[in-house]
Amino acid sequence: MLTAKQLYKQELDHCRTHFEKVDLAKEQGYLMKFTTFSATVENILPTIPRQKHETMFRDLLLQQIFTTFDQQFLSAGDLVNLRGRRKVGKQAEGPRIYCTYHLGSYRLLTSVLFRQGVDCVLLVGSNMNRSQGDGMAEHIEGLRKKHGLINVFRVVEAGSPSAGLTVLRELKAGRSLIVYVDGSPETFPDAGEEAQFLSVRFGNRRVLTRKGVGYLSHVTGVPIVPVVSYRGADSMNTLHYLKPIRPIIRSDRELYCQEAMQQLYDAFWPFLNKYPEQWEGWNYMHLFLEPEKPLHSLSKRAGFQPAFNEERYSLCDLQQAPILFDRQNYQTYEITEDLRDLLLNLNEVESIEELVGQEVFGELLEMEVLR
Repeated sequence: MLTAKQLYKQELDHCRTHFEKVDLAKEQGYLMKFTTFSATVENILPTIPRQKHETMFRDLLLQQIFTTFDQQFLSAGDLVNLRGRRKVGKQAEGPRIYCTYHLGSYRLLTSVLFRQGVDCVLLVGSNMNRSQGDGMAEHIEGLRKKHGLINVFRVVEAGSPSAGLTVLRELKAGRSLIVYVDGSPETFPDAGEEAQFLSVRFGNRRVLTRKGVGYLSHVTGVPIVPVVSYRGADSMNTLHYLKPIRPIIRSDRELYCQEAMQQLYDAFWPFLNKYPEQWEGWNYMHLFLEPEKPLHSLSKRAGFQPAFNEERYSLCDLQQAPILFDRQNYQTYEITEDLRDLLLNLNEVESIEELVGQEVFGELLEMEVLR
């Protein structure tokens, strides 16, 4: 008879075997998804060499399959290693704002807290609620029946006009909030929303992050608890509870929000460095990057022999049409096959300017396609 742990690992091996049979390069949109992923890694964590990005991307896709499986395996939460706290989720402590990240099997935090008897309110985007809400509800109901639980579980959509007031009431009623603090593809800044975001340091760049978590903590006096999920070398999951961020009620609210959000990203950074292949955020964090001002512009010089700027640009095919992808600003430019072939074979051309014309040549220099 296999133990629960042995059975779990066996199922993960089955997931891995099926995944390895898929030819990812033939999957629709694979190249653009990978190129965006690679650019974000390079922008935030440039110490990882580009030649390692594709292996990281494949590992992340497999991790996403594991995460989905964990949502279907009711006992997955019972197998989680808990670190950082003596007693997790004790109701006697009062409500908490649990801030987690899309690292590892990130949905397990909700499962573990609910299993601990905590009244939970999960804050998610509307798209995530539509695509994963039913699965989460089934998982919670399964836990409720299996363990005879009577505590509260509720999902609140972050984009709902009443979300702020609803969450505020839930916290004041003693229920704990679970938030994915590293955002999602649907919560990036739209025009006119600037007042809802703060700028924080994150690796080699600055990113915009919503300040609602800090606001709720300051208004209610509820501490923020950072929690990081990751999968170890033995394939088992760990939830690491970090030092709580406690609000000083009479302090400046804006200053507290800024400091709290920076602490949340700083707390995450060591784990991201250790488990970069497990972070789903690489796929969407470019939506939150603050634009960088160009450091310089190139000008035409006598005897200047330009080269294709491979550090900033990638050449891809999008629906069988060649495009130029700006890895710094995430812009795509449709180009002709002739220009693509030229950029790939610049060393065979005596005069690029004569071949493409002065105007196009100047534009390629200005955009730093050539350097």
